Amino acid sequence: MTFNLKIGDSIILKKDRTKAVIISAIGDRKFKIIDNHGFEYLVYSSEILPLNLETDNYKAYGTFFDVKDEDVRKDKESPLFTNKTDSRGKIRIDLHIEQLTSYYVHMQNYEIVQIQMEYCKKELDLAMLKAKHSLEIVHGIGEGFLKEEVHKLLDSK
Repeated sequence: MTFNLKIGDSIILKKDRTKAVIISAIGDRKFKIIDNHGFEYLVYSSEILPLNLETDNYKAYGTFFDVKDEDVRKDKESPLFTNKTDSRGKIRIDLHIEQLTSYYVHMQNYEIVQIQMEYCKKELDLAMLKAKHSLEIVHGIGEGFLKEEVHKLLDSK
């Protein structure tokens, strides 16, 4: 299924249901997006779906169910870039290499960790600059080397 996506379109990521806006197109299958936390990254067209803001709200689902989500109860019509926790926002830094670059297949492990740590430092500095109060760093599982490096970075800040 192919969608005609263009700059300024609202989209949602299939993988984690993050809402975002397309800010540039790279070829015909890749887009640069800015997510609802203010972070920019590249995605393939196969990883996203168009988002209709007119139907992406509480009222679009009808009134025949209970809403258990506290955030939805508080703000039933929250727009795309409004944070549901508070005005300063919550940040999620995903360090999975496939989210950071598409050229990781032939890289050595140390090169991958270097890219992940550079990205983590940049996003952490940005979060501190914007005085974000809540931070989630997704480093995955595995051998634990990336986790150790992230902890060293956090201890140094």
